[in-house]
Amino acid sequence: MKKLVATAAAAALLGTAAFAADVKIGGWGRGVWLTGNGQNDAKDGNDIYTSATKSWGGTGPRVGMNFSLDTENIGCFAEFHAEEDGKFTDYRIWWSPVEQIKVFFGKTPNHFRGDAVYGMWDIYRTGVVDRKGSFTEYIGEKYGDTDTNNDGNNDSYALPLLATQQEEGWTFMSHSCSGAQLLATPVEGLKLVAALEFPLTKEASSSSNVKNVLGRQSKFAAAYDIEGVGTVKAGLEEKGNIAKDSDGKAKAQNILNVAFDLKAVENLYVSVGAFVPLVQKSYVEDVEIGVGNQVNAYVKYNADALTVHGRVGTLIGTGYSKKDDFEKDGGFGFLVGGAVEYKVMEDLSLIGEVDYANGIYANRSTADNMDVVDFGIAVSKSYANGKVVAGFEGTTNNNNAPVNAYTTNKADEFGWCVPICFEYWF
Repeated sequence: MKKLVATAAAAALLGTAAFAADVKIGGWGRGVWLTGNGQNDAKDGNDIYTSATKSWGGTGPRVGMNFSLDTENIGCFAEFHAEEDGKFTDYRIWWSPVEQIKVFFGKTPNHFRGDAVYGMWDIYRTGVVDRKGSFTEYIGEKYGDTDTNNDGNNDSYALPLLATQQEEGWTFMSHSCSGAQLLATPVEGLKLVAALEFPLTKEASSSSNVKNVLGRQSKFAAAYDIEGVGTVKAGLEEKGNIAKDSDGKAKAQNILNVAFDLKAVENLYVSVGAFVPLVQKSYVEDVEIGVGNQVNAYVKYNADALTVHGRVGTLIGTGYSKKDDFEKDGGFGFLVGGAVEYKVMEDLSLIGEVDYANGIYANRSTADNMDVVDFGIAVSKSYANGKVVAGFEGTTNNNNAPVNAYTTNKADEFGWCVPICFEYWF
């Protein structure tokens, strides 16, 4: 994000000491006006709705301003979001006792996350764009007669499954946190991160909260740059007590993440990452469920005015629902998608994207209407400090992100929307 930087060199007597501070003021914001959104609402019929939102949903638009003050050894950052009741929603203090070490306290940053963001991600996310899964997927009424324990009754259990990665963190995990983070660069090319999660607000600071236990929900990551080749990454993240043993006792789930970013070929970037839970099986009642593993890939190629993006996601060995039954493990889910961006002239571009995910990847189910095809076409007009993008997006099985207050969609219909996206930065 480009910033309008105001650098102030200030000398002030603090006892006998003086300091010089680098002050930066910037901003970033994005809002989406859904001029038309065909939700095929199950209650109201095929009404066309309109709303203000953001690319990632919720109320909008995002109107953000940020401020930072840095010296050689200590600094701070704060970001204000007008639509969130005017709160400073992102804030931190940092301290660097020596050049190789930096400590962050507050809402800490990412340093080498593996992203796959393009196309509809930056306009309005529909279909399987931003299809992040949950670690607690439910089976039961959503999938029909699901009697997992053969007692003659429909069951609805929360399953401790591996969450599918969203595009931010597609190949390598987010290692930011709310808490404290240590960034170390002991030798050239090597970065080490340790992040300790704990509440920053009084409301969340109950002594019984697992986040208050030192070391719980922590993240550890490392990245090593091989000059002229790429970057090797490894990480470990604890997800708290989301797994259960055969006695029903909760236990921590840890996710091992390894990735490689290839940068050896001019104009080509390839990233591949794997996410492997260390607890591969978890119990619901007396049923042992396969948690699942994930292997993802992202590729980007630039050729003059043309940029091509592609991504593949997999979900391997997971438990999943069927129309009238449930499989404990062995499921294979996949997603394939891609986009092209073509620069017609310096400030005008055309964008197109298509994605497909089978039912297991999109909804942990092979029942009817669980797979997803989505597409989007758009035109983007750029300015010195922002852009305006208008497009049309569609998705099968009505997987449009719902308009505020309208969430009852017919599952077997085509969903569509006409977003106009406004974005600024300085």
